[in-house]
Amino acid sequence: MNQSFYIGALGAVSNQAKMNVVSSNIANVNTSGFKPQYSVFSDLIYSQTRSTEGGDAAKTGSGVRMDFAKTDMTDMPYRETGLEHDHAIAGEGFFMLKDPATGAITYSRDGRFQLSQLEDKFYLVNVSGKRVLNMDQEEISYDVKPAVYPGQEDEVEEAEEEELEEGAHDPKTVGIYTFIRRDGIESAGNNEFAVTEKNGAPILLEHAKVIKGAMEVSGTDFAKEMTKMMEAQRAYSYSLRMVQTSEEVEATINTLRQ
Repeated sequence: MNQSFYIGALGAVSNQAKMNVVSSNIANVNTSGFKPQYSVFSDLIYSQTRSTEGGDAAKTGSGVRMDFAKTDMTDMPYRETGLEHDHAIAGEGFFMLKDPATGAITYSRDGRFQLSQLEDKFYLVNVSGKRVLNMDQEEISYDVKPAVYPGQEDEVEEAEEEELEEGAHDPKTVGIYTFIRRDGIESAGNNEFAVTEKNGAPILLEHAKVIKGAMEVSGTDFAKEMTKMMEAQRAYSYSLRMVQTSEEVEATINTLRQ
């Protein structure tokens, strides 16, 4: 079978994978804190082709494949929402989340939080129901308290401040964490990320700037993603045309042999 048949088929499969990545980016163009991905390709095995005139041998390739999709962690600006429990990170860092069912830890830039009641406490959770952790890696919870009447907000804040020991972290403050190496952080779905050993232990950013009542915008550049989509579609079409041409050549050769 002509090698071009396999090269064309590999090209079609690789560009289909690229279109899947681009489609995911476009679908999340309005998702808060979303980090787009981009495809990383690599060449397959090259072979030496002997020259008939005694010159230097030429190299012929065997096509390409998509190795993996890498996440673009560029920090994006935020927009104000006016909702009390929305949070945005101005700069580096991630929110730390804990799955109450499994205890698994994930990280996210999506600050769409809300209060979820369980028995006699309210927990700060994200849209997936995972609990937000504070600066001491503990779940942020609130006791059921009477409503605060207008004009008493300052009194409540002063009372809470007096309860804290010197140098202690406010247990209601959302923790922001980073890593020595952010390369290799894996997508865990639902706009969350999981870390590996090479990322190291989470590092608390005590002076991170957190904006309440705001959310980070999506990192997807719609115009750029549409350009990538058209490139992938054309490359996919050309790859299939190569497969079709290779099949026609093979059919012609088989006819001549008869």
